[in-house]
Amino acid sequence: MKTQMFEPSRLGKLLTSSALASVLGLAVMSSAVVAEAENETAESVELDFSLMFDEIKITAQKRSESIQDVGIAVTAFSGRQIQALGLTSSVDVIGLSPGVSMAGDIGGQRALFAIRGVVQNDFADHAEAPVAVYVDEGYLASTQAQTFGLFDVDRVEVLRGPQGTLFGRNATGGLVHAITKKPTKETEGYVNATYGRYNQVKLESAFGGPISDVVSGRLSAMYNTHDEILKNVYSGADAQGVTGTPGGGQDGYNDDTIAIRGQLQFDFSVNTQLWLAANFADTNKSEGPYQQTATVAVLDAEGRHIDTVYSRDVAAGCEALSAETGACIDLFADNDSDGVRPVVGGDLFGYIDPDGSGNLTAKDFAFTDENDISSYGFAGKLTHNFEKSTLTAISDYKHFDRSVGLDSDQSPTPFALYHSLGEIDQFSQEVRLDGSNDKFKWVTGAYYLYVDAKVTQGLAYPENSPFLAAIGLPGMPFEDNTTGHLTTHSYSAFGQVDYALNNQWTLVAGLRGGFEDKNYTQKIGEYVNADDRLVELETSTGYVPRADFHDTTSTFLWSGKLQLEFSPDESSLYYAGINRGVKAGSFNAKLFDGVTLSDEEIPYDEEVLVSYEAGFKKSFADGKTRLNGAVFYYDYKDYQAFTWTNNSGFVSNVDADYKGFELELTTTPTKNLNLLATVAYIDADVKDVTIAPGLTKDVKPPYTPKWQLSGVARYSWDAFEGSMAAQTSVSYQSSFYSNLRNFTAHKFDGYAKVDVGLTWDAYAEDWSVSAMVHNVFDNRYQVIGFDVSSFGGYSQESYARPRWWSLTVGYKF
Repeated sequence: MKTQMFEPSRLGKLLTSSALASVLGLAVMSSAVVAEAENETAESVELDFSLMFDEIKITAQKRSESIQDVGIAVTAFSGRQIQALGLTSSVDVIGLSPGVSMAGDIGGQRALFAIRGVVQNDFADHAEAPVAVYVDEGYLASTQAQTFGLFDVDRVEVLRGPQGTLFGRNATGGLVHAITKKPTKETEGYVNATYGRYNQVKLESAFGGPISDVVSGRLSAMYNTHDEILKNVYSGADAQGVTGTPGGGQDGYNDDTIAIRGQLQFDFSVNTQLWLAANFADTNKSEGPYQQTATVAVLDAEGRHIDTVYSRDVAAGCEALSAETGACIDLFADNDSDGVRPVVGGDLFGYIDPDGSGNLTAKDFAFTDENDISSYGFAGKLTHNFEKSTLTAISDYKHFDRSVGLDSDQSPTPFALYHSLGEIDQFSQEVRLDGSNDKFKWVTGAYYLYVDAKVTQGLAYPENSPFLAAIGLPGMPFEDNTTGHLTTHSYSAFGQVDYALNNQWTLVAGLRGGFEDKNYTQKIGEYVNADDRLVELETSTGYVPRADFHDTTSTFLWSGKLQLEFSPDESSLYYAGINRGVKAGSFNAKLFDGVTLSDEEIPYDEEVLVSYEAGFKKSFADGKTRLNGAVFYYDYKDYQAFTWTNNSGFVSNVDADYKGFELELTTTPTKNLNLLATVAYIDADVKDVTIAPGLTKDVKPPYTPKWQLSGVARYSWDAFEGSMAAQTSVSYQSSFYSNLRNFTAHKFDGYAKVDVGLTWDAYAEDWSVSAMVHNVFDNRYQVIGFDVSSFGGYSQESYARPRWWSLTVGYKF
C-alpha cells in the first residue's frame, strides 16, 4: 500500500491565491510591527496585550497546575482567548488544537471529537464516544451533548492520548473538558449582543456576586438564532412527477438555541466549600442539512460492493457498475430493470443537486423545525481541606432528549426517511482525596456511573416511495424501527502518585480498575407509516424482521499509567511513558435496511489502546516563547470499528496501530504581537476490516487527516482611548475518508480555512466591539458523509458553514 506523503504543493493548491495573499500580508505586517515596537510609548508598555500567554491553570491531573508543568499533551484556551478568537461552540476548538478533527452525523448537527484518529461514528443515541467530554467535572454520556455553546466559560482543556487512569473508561482517545466561570465575592457581569449573517442574533449574559457572607451566586444565559442557510427549490414533485411529504420543501440549516446556567457557591469556612449548579438547554433546528451527491456502487462478480465512485464520473450513467466488465448493473430500488439512470450524473430518479456544494437544494422532506434537542442537569461539588490533603465529592445528574429526522435521499423523490428518538438519564458520583508533601503528589478515589439510555431509530418509506413499488407494496407506507434500551452501571477505584526521585526526576504511576455491568434489550418491528414526521410504534404490519434480543454483560476494565519526567530547570519538562486506555464494549442498534445482525454480532467487546508517548515542554526568551511537542505510537486492540454499508452501520472489533507527532509553538516577539503555530501528523492503519462479505483489507480510520496545520497572528495597539487588536487564524487539514471502507468517493479533499477579526476594548469604560469573519474565502468543503450508493444510488454529504460575518458589542460591569 502506498503511503501518502505531505507535499507543500498540495497545501498550495488548497489555499486560494487570496488566502496566500492574506498569509503573506500577515508576515509583512508582523515585520512592520517589530520595527514599530521600538517606538512604543511608556503608557502602552503598561498594557496587557499577551492574549496567547494567558497563564492557564489546568486540572488534567485532578489538581490545579500550570499547563507547562503537566507531562500530558494538552491544548487549553482561556475564556479570554475563546472570546477573542470567536469560538462559539465546543467543536470550534478543533481547528486550533493539533491532532484533533471532527466526525459526526445529522449533517453536522451532532459533531464528535476525533483525537489522534481515535473516533467512533456510531450515531445510535446509546453509543458512547472514545473521546470523553466533561463539563465542570461531569461526564457527558450522550454523544449529542458533545456539541454545546461556549458561553461564560473559564477555560477549555483538550487532552490528547488515553486519560483513563484519572477520568475512567471511554477516554481512550483523550478528553475535552469545559470549565465554566464560577461565582465570585465581587459583583460582576457582562452582556454581549451579536448580529451576523443570515440574520443571526446572539445574546449572551452573566451576572454574579455575593448573596451573603457565605453564599455567592452566578446566573448565565445564551440565546442564538439564525435563518436558514440552505435555499430549497423543491417544486412539489420530482423529475417523474412524484409528490413527496405534505408540507415539506422548506429551507434548512438554521438554529434556535437557548441555554441557562445557575450556580451557588457556599464558603462555609476557609477549608470547606460547596458548589451547586443547574443547567438547561433547548435547540430547535431544521432536518439534518445534508446535500445529495449521486454515487455509483461498484460490484464484483459475486455481487459484493467493493467500491463507490461518483456518478458524474461514469459516462454510461449506470445504476451500479461491474468491476470486471464495466457493464451497468440494475438496482431494484427504482422499480425498473434497465440498469441505467434517467440522467447521466444523477441519482436513480434523475436528480442532480442544483449547484453542487452551494446553498441550493431540492428535497421534499424538509422542515425548519424538524429536530429538537434538549437537556437539563444538576451538579454539586463539596470540598474540604484537611491539614495535608483535600477531600472532594462530586455528584452529577443529566437528562437528554433528542428527536431528529432527515430526508435519507436528500432529493425531491420521496424515497426514504431516517428518524430517531433518544432519551438518556445519567448519574455519576466521584469521591477523591488528594495531597502532597516534599516527595509525593497523590490522588485516590472511587467513581460510580449510571446511564439509562433509550433509543428508537428507523427508516420510513413514504406513501409515494418508489421503494414500495419495487418490493410490491405500492401505496402501503411503512417504517422499520429498531428500539433499544441499555442500562449501565460502572464502578471503579483509581489512584495516581507522582514521586520525586530527586529535584529533577519524577516517576508517575497510576492505576484504575472496576466493573461495568450492562443490560440491553432490542426489538425490531415494522409499523404502518401514517405520518412521515412521526416515529410510529403503535400499529404493526405484522412483519417481524428478527426476534427480540436481550443480553447482560459484566466486564472488568482497567487502565494504567507509568511515566518518567525530567525537569532540568524551571523552563523545561521532558517526559516518556506507557499509558493504557480502555473503552467499554456495548451493543449495536442497527437500522433494518434488509439486513439484520446475528445474536453474536449485536454485542461488541471493549477496545484497549496502549500508548507509548514521549514529549517535551520548553520555554525560551524569558518565557516569551513556548514550544511543546509529542511523539506517540498506539497499539490498538479490538478497535471498535463502525462500518457503514447499504443504509445502516454496525460496530465490530479489529486491531489497529497509529503513530504520529505534534508540535505547538506560542511566541510573543514583541509586546503587541502574539503568534501561535501548530502541526500534527498521524499515520494510522486499521487491520483486516471487512469491507464486503469475505473480503478484508487494511484501511485508514475515518475523519483522520494525515496532516494538520494551524496558525494565529494577533497584533494589538492603542487606539481611540482603548486597545485595538487585529487577528488572522488559518487552519488546514489534508484529505481524509468519511467511511471506514475507504472507497473512492469516501475520500474528501483537504481544505484550508481563514478567519479574521478586529476588536476594540475601552480603557476607561467597560465597552468592547468586535467584528469577525469566519471562512473568509467561502470554501465549501465536505465535512461529513454517508454512502448509500448500493441502496439508492447516492451519498449524503454535508459542507462547512459558508462565509460568516458577525458584529458583537459587549459591556462588562
